[in-house]
Amino acid sequence: MAASLRSVASATPNSVGSFNVTKPSGTVVGDVLIALHSTDEGTLAQMGTPTGGATWQSLGTRNSGTTHDMKTKVSWKVAGSSEPANYGFTQNSAGMGVVAVVAIMGADGNITPVLAQAGADTFGTTVTTPATTPTGVNDFELRWAAGNPDFEPVTWTAPVGYTKQADLQGDNTTACLATKLLTSADATDALNFIASETIGYRHGFTIDVASLPDQPPRRPVVVSQAVNRSSRW
Repeated sequence: MAASLRSVASATPNSVGSFNVTKPSGTVVGDVLIALHSTDEGTLAQMGTPTGGATWQSLGTRNSGTTHDMKTKVSWKVAGSSEPANYGFTQNSAGMGVVAVVAIMGADGNITPVLAQAGADTFGTTVTTPATTPTGVNDFELRWAAGNPDFEPVTWTAPVGYTKQADLQGDNTTACLATKLLTSADATDALNFIASETIGYRHGFTIDVASLPDQPPRRPVVVSQAVNRSSRW
């Protein structure tokens, strides 16, 4: 069974230390959830692990420059039987963040997603998301590009062949999420997102989520029945 996107929830929390993001619509037990959070202020320690429902686990982080530059934290979990309506996040109280929470159905929650990251602590319009080696043939791939736009509105162009799922603009943090179902276990390429404005402290993440294994075909069940015959002589 190939994994696929169920839904995405997002938020752009500006100058708040704690906030909620709505649970992605339609989330059910067994879905794999990926949370991507980028902000421009504070420390990674102030970006606590998300809260609510089954336990979230850290998948990767990136820190650029000083306390006034970009930080990104990626977390994941398998949805349990008592997921809340909202998930809790934290950041520095002066942070201007962007968050996406992604629900993936048909994903194998027994396999930790693959994550690769890249970055450039300079200014430009290109954000590179790195190559990865998928876990298998039908991984569901997420690519996340983020940066500081210096208070300019930004729109994004995603890599060719990927579907843009979120184009997020906080006061001083912007990000784009794009996805694709892979059809090969071969290594993927490094791919670029293009921002409409120059941004600084650019972060690029690639995440591969394994699909559930195909189920073997069922054999038909043959029930042996006795046939009663009677005859009169």
